[in-house]
Amino acid sequence: MLEPIKLGISSCLLGNRVRYDGNHSHDRFLTQTLGLFAEYVPVCPEVECGMPVPRESVRLVGAPENPRLVTRETGIDKTDQMKAWIEGRLKDLEKENLCGFIFRSKSPSSGLYRIKVYGDDGTVRKTGRGLFARAFTDRFPRIPVEEAGRLNDPGLRENFIENLFSFQRWRNLVDTNQTLGGLVDFHTRNKLLILSHSQEQYRKLGRLVKVDP
Repeated sequence: MLEPIKLGISSCLLGNRVRYDGNHSHDRFLTQTLGLFAEYVPVCPEVECGMPVPRESVRLVGAPENPRLVTRETGIDKTDQMKAWIEGRLKDLEKENLCGFIFRSKSPSSGLYRIKVYGDDGTVRKTGRGLFARAFTDRFPRIPVEEAGRLNDPGLRENFIENLFSFQRWRNLVDTNQTLGGLVDFHTRNKLLILSHSQEQYRKLGRLVKVDP
């Protein structure tokens, strides 16, 4: 039996009704297919930082590199509330030893790519990243991450799943066998995977761990 891969995930993707309108974004691939191999740690930044369900929706406002999180209708700034929660939540997630995270697309708190940022001058730029997603990737730059919507692309899905299993195997090595023999064994076991991406990189890695190509 394969050891389940521990993954962080936006809670709404599991079918939990935590979205601003009281609905969810249940993704059956994540729960019924990838879920067979995963142990999920659900996270909903907006609810966990103290916002109710249902609630007024929020958006990113200001400079794309350092936006504020503001309610759409009343203009209440939730940035400090969110950032205070993020700091504590990241400390908790550090203890979870996650091997990946799947974020909700288009979310001002959890979106990874092309999140709308409304400029003070009235412009709208699709260059932002959700506050929690940005903080997570800054704190854990080596952990594989992806948006749920992008996993509908077969190539992106294959690449992400491959990264998850590879990262889990690397984590197990680091946790249990930090020896040269363990590194050689890891390289040998992953020979075909590395070769499928680059023969040159396999040869370079082989020279580092003294394994014949």
